[in-house]
Amino acid sequence: MRELAVFYCPKCGHYAYYQTSRHPLCPKCGGSVPMCMLRMYYTEFMKMTCEERDNYLSKEMLKRNPSILQRVSASQKRFNSRETIAELCTVIMDLDAENKVLSDTVNWMHDTIWDMLRQQQASGTRPSAANAGWQPVDEADSSSCEAAVTEELQENGAKIEA
Repeated sequence: MRELAVFYCPKCGHYAYYQTSRHPLCPKCGGSVPMCMLRMYYTEFMKMTCEERDNYLSKEMLKRNPSILQRVSASQKRFNSRETIAELCTVIMDLDAENKVLSDTVNWMHDTIWDMLRQQQASGTRPSAANAGWQPVDEADSSSCEAAVTEELQENGAKIEA
């Protein structure tokens, strides 16, 4: 009689004791997967605790087929958004800092403009058209200015369409 050996299925992890002359197929996988023989005596394997057996078999399965790790961790990678959340948090913090700088700049510009206008009103001078890039309009002339602007816009629109 030949000595017994421990065989395991590389696909599902099922193990059993068979004679070394046999080439068993995994009964749990429907008899389609050939089982692999462990490189240890069955007596040594039997002396192991269940946890030690599981650890040993899982190491053997991973040695033989590293794609198992990819299959096992695929769902975790797909649904694990911790890394994405961490990256987005840093982007948000950077954007908040940039937004604060821009907001402070706008507030400074706004305050500076109002200070200049207050100084000019206190001195009684109006900004000149050459310096400011605009011409002051009296209230009485505002309707004629609106008509002129509307007419100019219509002319530009006609040029664009043509």
